Amino acid sequence: SVPRYEYRDQLLNETFLYIGRPIFDNDDKFIGSIYVFSSVEPITQSLEVIRNLLILAGFGSILLASGLIYIVSKRLSRPLLDMVSVTRGMAKGELHSRVGITTGDEIGALGRSINDLAIELESYRTNRQEFFASVSHELRTPLAYVDGYARVLKEGLYGTEEEKERYLSIIEQEAARMTKLVNDLFELSKMEEGHFHLQLEEVDLIEVVESTLEKTQLMAKEKGLQVSFDSVISIPTIYADGLRIEQVLINLVANAIRYTEEGSIVIRLFSEDSSVAIEIEDTGIGIPESDIPFLFDRFYRVEKSRSRQYGGTGLGLSIVKHLVSLQNGSVDVQSKVGKGTKVTLRFPIYMEESS
Repeated sequence: SVPRYEYRDQLLNETFLYIGRPIFDNDDKFIGSIYVFSSVEPITQSLEVIRNLLILAGFGSILLASGLIYIVSKRLSRPLLDMVSVTRGMAKGELHSRVGITTGDEIGALGRSINDLAIELESYRTNRQEFFASVSHELRTPLAYVDGYARVLKEGLYGTEEEKERYLSIIEQEAARMTKLVNDLFELSKMEEGHFHLQLEEVDLIEVVESTLEKTQLMAKEKGLQVSFDSVISIPTIYADGLRIEQVLINLVANAIRYTEEGSIVIRLFSEDSSVAIEIEDTGIGIPESDIPFLFDRFYRVEKSRSRQYGGTGLGLSIVKHLVSLQNGSVDVQSKVGKGTKVTLRFPIYMEESS
């Protein structure tokens, strides 16, 4: 290869690349040389332009990237800031606030979870307020009776010993009512918090129903009602807590007696495909169809005006529902006003595990 050289002309202030070739005559005698010069200034200027363009493009890219990063960060941070604002409001009790997110990505899922949490907390707060209001209402009446009649007795504002005994009897009844209310609340709270333990075993429902009849016979007799038991000879066993099943039946039979003025109460026990059913049917006052879905709510009463006439704490059916559910059972209510009510319990048949 022919060597190339660089030459800087100070006068022209330019740089040249040049090459030289020797010239010989026919006898190979050196007679001179030839040089070719080429200015590199156009190339240098082109490189300078390219370098400036690259620098400009670099700065432009940095500015563009910074702008995009700013826009994306604002877009990403806006819902997060919205979530922060909503959660801080929730911490202060502002449970009506919601996160306005409609995207389907992870941020949207987080926003929907926060909204669901706000709904649950709002529902919990509402239920808690209603619960305390109901408890206060249920306790206020018996406390007023106890306080009023205690003052009457203390100040001797009664005419006869018979009247005094009647006042003492009212105080005793109201104290017993408050005790039952507190016990029912305690039991129900343990069920709802998952701290309620059952003694599960193989249970013969015929024995449980017969025990229930014995314990409710006096209550039925006092109202002149007949409670009958209709069952087949053999019923499959269930796996449950026998004492708690009896508690459920006593509660339901007592309700049937309480709301039945004449007629009878019938308990039926029969087996179905994979379950055992218990029916408690009465000829009582019945329940409006619109009230049936709320029967198992705490403190719910079909007719508030008759709550004192028929007694009860308003927690019995709620306890029934929880006890039945804890034992894998179900409860169904059918009723007609003026005709009566039928409550059906179903429990799965006990299947002994093969060894």
